[in-house]
Amino acid sequence: MPVVLPPGAGYLGKSRRRISASGLVTWERCPRQWHYRRRIGLNDATVPEMIIGLVVEDALCGLYMERLSADGGVMAGRSSWVDFSREEGGLEPSEANGEVAITDLASVGAWCDLVIPALVAEIQRILRVRWEKVTWKAIGRDIEEVKDYRIENLVKGGIALQIEEVANCIGADGGPYLADYREGGDPFSVPAPCWSEKPVKPAENSGRAAAAGFESEGTVTAWEAWEIARPWVKDPRVEEPQRLFHPDGWGAGEMDLVHRWDGTVRICDIKASAGTSGYSSGLIGQLRFYQWLWGVTRDLDDRPTGRVVEGPLSGLEGWYLSGPFRKMVDLLDDETLESEVERWLNTHEQMTSSGLHPSDLAPADPAPWVNHAPGGNPLPVTDEKAAKAITCERCTGAAYCDAAPELARTKALANLASPDISDSSKLAETLTPISPCTPISEIPRRLHVKGTLKGHWGPLANHFGEEVRGATVVVGSTNVVVEEMGAQSFGEIPEGEDFALLDVAPGQWRRMTRLYLDEHSTVKPAAEAGDVEFTRLGLIPTRANLSGMVVSRGGMKGVNARGRQWSMETCHLWDGEDVIEVVAFGQSIGRTFQDLRVGDRLRVLAGELGWRDGVPQLRIDSRQTRLEVNSPE
Repeated sequence: MPVVLPPGAGYLGKSRRRISASGLVTWERCPRQWHYRRRIGLNDATVPEMIIGLVVEDALCGLYMERLSADGGVMAGRSSWVDFSREEGGLEPSEANGEVAITDLASVGAWCDLVIPALVAEIQRILRVRWEKVTWKAIGRDIEEVKDYRIENLVKGGIALQIEEVANCIGADGGPYLADYREGGDPFSVPAPCWSEKPVKPAENSGRAAAAGFESEGTVTAWEAWEIARPWVKDPRVEEPQRLFHPDGWGAGEMDLVHRWDGTVRICDIKASAGTSGYSSGLIGQLRFYQWLWGVTRDLDDRPTGRVVEGPLSGLEGWYLSGPFRKMVDLLDDETLESEVERWLNTHEQMTSSGLHPSDLAPADPAPWVNHAPGGNPLPVTDEKAAKAITCERCTGAAYCDAAPELARTKALANLASPDISDSSKLAETLTPISPCTPISEIPRRLHVKGTLKGHWGPLANHFGEEVRGATVVVGSTNVVVEEMGAQSFGEIPEGEDFALLDVAPGQWRRMTRLYLDEHSTVKPAAEAGDVEFTRLGLIPTRANLSGMVVSRGGMKGVNARGRQWSMETCHLWDGEDVIEVVAFGQSIGRTFQDLRVGDRLRVLAGELGWRDGVPQLRIDSRQTRLEVNSPE
C-alpha cells in the first residue's frame, strides 16, 4: 500500500539491489541463487505457473473492487475487471451473464457465481497473450495445459476467502468504522480502490464522498459490509508503483491485500496454489518483512490524510487459493523484529557488494528444501543433505555454480546445452574464448581518473528511465561524461579543478565514453587521492569482445519519465567460468538478437561496455557491434 512517492527514484526508479520481500526470500533460500537471479538478472525458462498466479491475483483484486447494487437493486452478472481488461486489449466489453438482486450475503455470493465464467475466460485469454510473448519457454510445457477447472478453482477460493471477511463484518455489525463509511465513504488516508470511484495515486488525497447505498442508521446490510470489508489492493488503473518504500530507499515491498475493517490492520498475501511446495517456506519471512515496512512507513512526511487513523497491525495471513486455506503468521515482537531488521540491513550490504569483482560472489549456502502439507504447513526434513541438493537442483544458476552438486549441475546443463557439450568435462575446451574474444572475468571493473569537473546537469532520465545526475570530466581537450549508475546511487557531484574520481566504472553509450558513479565511487581533490594509478581519459576501455553460450533470455518494455516508450531485450552469456548480461535497446534489437535461443553459441564483437547496479553489461550498438551465432542442430 503506497503512502508516499518512491524515495529519490521517481515513479520508474527500480534497483536490483533494493531489498524486497521476494528478494529476501530468494537470499534465504541461497545467497548465490540470489546473485544469479537478482543481481545479474538471470531468468528461468518460463512455465505456466509463473504467469497464472499474477493473472489470477489481478482478476480477484478486480473483483474485490466491485460496487454492488444496493437496496435490493438488480446487479447484472458482468465483471468490471473483465471489461477493463478487454478494453486494454482493444476488445469489446463482455456480455452480462444473467442478473441477481443484492439483498443479503447469499445474493452477493450468487452474483460472484454469475461472473466466474467471464473471469475464467478473460484469465485464459490473458494467459495465452502473455505466453505468446514469452521469449524462453520451458521445454515440454504449454499454456494449453491450463484447463478452465484449474482457474475456476483458484477464483472460487479467492471469492470464498473474501466472502468470509464480509460475513465477519456483518457479524461485527459493520465494525468500528460503520458510522464513518455512512457519513463520507471510505475514511482511510489510502482508500481501498473501487471501480465506481476515481483512482487515487500514491501520496494523493482521495476526497471521496459517501456512496449512494449506505443506510443512515440501523443494522449493517450485506451491501454495506461488502463496501466496508473491501481490502486495499493494487489499482490496475494507476501506473505509478503501489508499494511501500523504506524512507532511505534500501527496502521496498508490494503487498497483495490489506484488510482494515475491524479496527486493526491485517496484511494478506495471495498464493495461487495449495501451499504444498518447498517455495511455501518463504511466506513467513515475506510477511514479516511487510510487518516491518508497514511500521517504518506510518509516520512519513507528505503522506495523505484520512478521517480515521488505521488501527494497529494485528495479523499476517497467507491466502492459498487452492483449498482455500488461510495460513496465520504470528507477528514478531518489537525486540525480535529489531534483531531481524539488523540482519536484513546486513543482508542488504552483502547484496550490494556481491559481484563488484568476479571473485566477490554471494556465498553458496542452500537451505534445505522443505515440502509442505496443504495450507503451507511444513513437513519434517529427514535428510538435510539431500534436501539441500533439491534446492540446488531448482536453482537458476546451478549449471555455473562451483558449489552445486555434480548431479544438479549436470541436470541444469542438460536443460541449457546441446548434447555435444552437455558433458561438463568438455565445457572448458568448448567455451574457452578465442581471440579477439577475452574471458568475461577480464572486463575492467573499476578505475581511477582525474581532471576538472564541470558542465553539471540533472536530474535527467538515463536509458533505463531513471532520474540521474551527471557532469563532464575534462583534461586538456579531452572530455568524458560522468553520470550516476542509477537514481541517487552517488549523490551531488562537486564542481572544480583537479579532482580525483576513484573506483568509477568505465563504459560507453551511443559511441560516447562514459564513467559511472555509484556508492562505491569517491570524488575528492586529487591531492588527497594518495598513491593510486590513474587512467588517461583517452585510454578508458569502452568495448569488449566476448563469447560463450546463451544461458538465459528475457526482455521488457515500458514508458520513461518523459512519457516515451522504450524496449529492451537481454540474453546472458556464459564462457564456462563467468556470466554476463548482454542488452539491446530499442532499434538495436535486430533480427539476429531476437532470434537468439538458449543453447546458442554466441560471439559479441565490439560490444559497448555498460553497467547496471554495479555489475557489468555488454550493450549492443546497432552500427558497430557484430553478432556471430552458432545454433545447435
